[in-house]
Amino acid sequence: MEINSLVNRLSHLCIKNPHILNVHPFLGQCIPHPFTSMANDVLSAGRDIIQKIRDNITYIMTSESRVDMFFMLKLQLLVPGDAGLLFEKPSQWSTTYEMLQSAWDMKEVFSCLDTLIPEYGEADAPTMEDWNRVEIICNHLKPLVDATNSLVSSSSSPPCPPAATLLMKAMGVHLQIAEFADSGDQFVRSFVEPMQGKMEEYWKQCGVALAIAVAMDPRYKMQLVEFSFPKIFGDESSSVYVKMVDDGVHELFAEYLAALSPPPPYAANYGCSGGGSVSEHGLADFDVFITETTTSQQQYKSELDRYLDEWLESRSSDLDVVEWWNRDSVRARYPTLSKMAMDILSIPVATA
Repeated sequence: MEINSLVNRLSHLCIKNPHILNVHPFLGQCIPHPFTSMANDVLSAGRDIIQKIRDNITYIMTSESRVDMFFMLKLQLLVPGDAGLLFEKPSQWSTTYEMLQSAWDMKEVFSCLDTLIPEYGEADAPTMEDWNRVEIICNHLKPLVDATNSLVSSSSSPPCPPAATLLMKAMGVHLQIAEFADSGDQFVRSFVEPMQGKMEEYWKQCGVALAIAVAMDPRYKMQLVEFSFPKIFGDESSSVYVKMVDDGVHELFAEYLAALSPPPPYAANYGCSGGGSVSEHGLADFDVFITETTTSQQQYKSELDRYLDEWLESRSSDLDVVEWWNRDSVRARYPTLSKMAMDILSIPVATA
């Protein structure tokens, strides 16, 4: 099935019951992550100190003699590490983190640089308060950088998206932000509060759709959803969202079953023991009734529910989930579900 066709089918489900599945992430043909937007909250709050660090690095790096004196002083002060000062790439927020972290690691060198370059002491050199802010910014960017880098490195085999990885990474960031929210520092609260709002909106818009993709991973199925949702939504509300995922999977499967199942057999004439004939609309309608109430339901349960009830596959790091669903043995066992899973897994996870 083409992605647009899948989107239409998901849209149809939303019209029937908008609480089951929010189709928003599928309309962009991806399941996004909110990390970049939240990183921008941190960077925006610290833009003044970030600009000061940027200017200081530029001052040093634009003179070969100043570079030599900076790193000579680094050796004298026994500052560990081989990394140098880094420039950021404006289009990549993670490089701003790397620039700040490299500068913070060598803050002692910056603080003593005026001993070798007297005019540096007259410049707008970072103060201890500035370095404290840099440390705060780096500490709050690091979980976002780590999560994003993990997704980039784990998505090397498209079209299979690392839905389970995204769910766990997003949950980790969610819990980290909850810890940050306990801070009494006004600077921290200035960016943590909007980060919390974006994380909550992310789960509201994408959580169920992401969990449906996770359910199609035979290593995790609904068990990972049941494990993670209490941590995300809280113990009291999690059962509601788990049910949304379960209902969404079952309704989507019902749509596939209706579309892919062959039409029920119709007989032109049926004989009866009394010698009379039965009209075409007699037992033919009965066949339709039997098909709708028995055959489809049995296939529905024996395929989707059997898959969900069976043992999880080993969490092997090299398991290609798309390849697993494309195996002849799996397709024979789950003819309709395998088609649905392949369509869902063709929707990539955004990593930027």
